[in-house]
Amino acid sequence: MKNHRMSVILGLIAISVLMLLVIAACAAPVAEPQVVVQTVVVKETVEVEKVVEVEKTVEVEKVVEVTAEAPAPEACATMKDNYKIGFANLVENIVFTQLVRESIEKAAAEAGNVELLLADNNLDGATALANADNFILQGVDGVIEFQTDEKFGNVMMDKFRKEGIPVIAIDIPMPGATFFGADNYGAGRMAGEAAAEWVKANWDGQVDAVLVLELPQSGPIPAARMQGQVEGLLDNLDVEVPEDMIFYLDSKNTQDEAFRVVGDTLPSIPDAHHVVAVNINEGTASGTMAAFDAAGRTEDVIVVAQGADPEGQDNMVKEGSRHIGSTAYFPERYGEWLIPAIIDALECKVLPPAIYVDHVFINKDNLCEYYPEHSSCS
Repeated sequence: MKNHRMSVILGLIAISVLMLLVIAACAAPVAEPQVVVQTVVVKETVEVEKVVEVEKTVEVEKVVEVTAEAPAPEACATMKDNYKIGFANLVENIVFTQLVRESIEKAAAEAGNVELLLADNNLDGATALANADNFILQGVDGVIEFQTDEKFGNVMMDKFRKEGIPVIAIDIPMPGATFFGADNYGAGRMAGEAAAEWVKANWDGQVDAVLVLELPQSGPIPAARMQGQVEGLLDNLDVEVPEDMIFYLDSKNTQDEAFRVVGDTLPSIPDAHHVVAVNINEGTASGTMAAFDAAGRTEDVIVVAQGADPEGQDNMVKEGSRHIGSTAYFPERYGEWLIPAIIDALECKVLPPAIYVDHVFINKDNLCEYYPEHSSCS
């Protein structure tokens, strides 16, 4: 009898435990269930020769509901079905920048959801600032900025940041914008090293003077392009070039100004018959060669440059050309990188701080490998 009562008590205890566990489980949040074994200890009194208390373990299963719901990501405030993108070009009368603009127009059309607004900064900081204001007035979602004056970059970026407009800056950095363009120092060294190889093969390693057609107003990043060219040349020559025979000339980024400053410099170096001119772009390279031609000193110079745009390509392949080659930037492909990048920024994808072009040094010997459509390759 006692055993029967004890069995009933134990049964009631087990049922109570199970009910409590089920009630607790029902209160838990809904998620994937996990089965957990819980041990419950009860005491049972059995009758043998004397009454003793024996501990008995009863294993019960309980269902524990575990919530693992992640918080919903914040919505991307700038994501839209269609975007209005402003592109302010450096200038419209340089072949390189024309190709950049054409490639961006093509990529925007292919994207299918981009309305492109165009502006010409005309190599002028004040004009670039006015264009920035106009972009904001027209309600652009993002901006691709190609402007030359670093002093105006801070002011422009302050305006864009206040409006929440992401910016990609081409070639000349702007604070807070993603940089796109040249690996300036590396691109420069390619050209300088190629010039040194030519000098060793054709002038027995002798260089009497170096002309550096630079662009100071654009700040330290484009200046690295010039540093790379100068160091790539000088580091690979066996004979040192005196410091007073290295001339840093402000080209203003134009052919006409390069022609003027080189023409003004040549009378001061009448005995320099082995001159290397390194250039910020193809336009200044053309101006440099024209100045030597005008002075009747064509054979005194070799030229290297940055860009390898069609103007530079044509100069390389001319018979007797003193333009031995240029580091390629592939401006005709800029849009392929820039339009997807600005859309990524608008869709809240994280861009790297800098997106670099893959550079190659191009001369008449390998031109057709990279530009088989050039007239000299047919």
